[in-house]
Amino acid sequence: MPRTRTGRGQQIDVPMFESLLQTLLGEHLSGRTFVPPLPGEGYARVISKERKPYRTKDGWVCVLVYNDKQWRNFFDLIGQPELYEGDARFSSQTARIENIDAVYAYLGHKMAERTTAEWLAGFEKYDIPAAPMNTLADVFSDPHLVATEYFGQVDHPTEGRLTSLKTPSEWSESKTEYRHHAPHLGEQTREILREAGYDDAKIDALIAAGAAHAA
Repeated sequence: MPRTRTGRGQQIDVPMFESLLQTLLGEHLSGRTFVPPLPGEGYARVISKERKPYRTKDGWVCVLVYNDKQWRNFFDLIGQPELYEGDARFSSQTARIENIDAVYAYLGHKMAERTTAEWLAGFEKYDIPAAPMNTLADVFSDPHLVATEYFGQVDHPTEGRLTSLKTPSEWSESKTEYRHHAPHLGEQTREILREAGYDDAKIDALIAAGAAHAA
């Protein structure tokens, strides 16, 4: 907008470190929000040593039982609805945060009692966010990636057939496509320098001087 209004554009830098830190510190500033700072920093629920993927009978599941409704549903799922009111550690968000290590440890203990498929079916039924923890091998058979044909194959002139990854973005008017294999060192030097406006004599001189390399 400033360019259209004033005729002057501007350079925008988006550093990764500061950008991610801004997001993370929204939870973790805690007592440091205040000046002078109050005691404590870090969001206990997030940094708990027990907050991690949970082992099941045959794998691992990532699950977030977070609000009151989800904890009530979880206790219904495991057939112990009385624990929500009966165990003070679980009865409110404040109580759970104050006892977060014990709360997550209990969850981990219960998760080991059923299979991954059993838990995922139960969590879907009771509206609790969860997903299986995939291995790298699992990713290649992921139903969504298979349906979108994310993984493909291409032929390289010297390396043979290779696995390729689909461009993750979609464009309404443009189709992304595989145009050229990954070049060897110097394979496209002349082509690129010609596109930059250099003639063959200048390119030869650059290569002879060691300023450029051509395969």
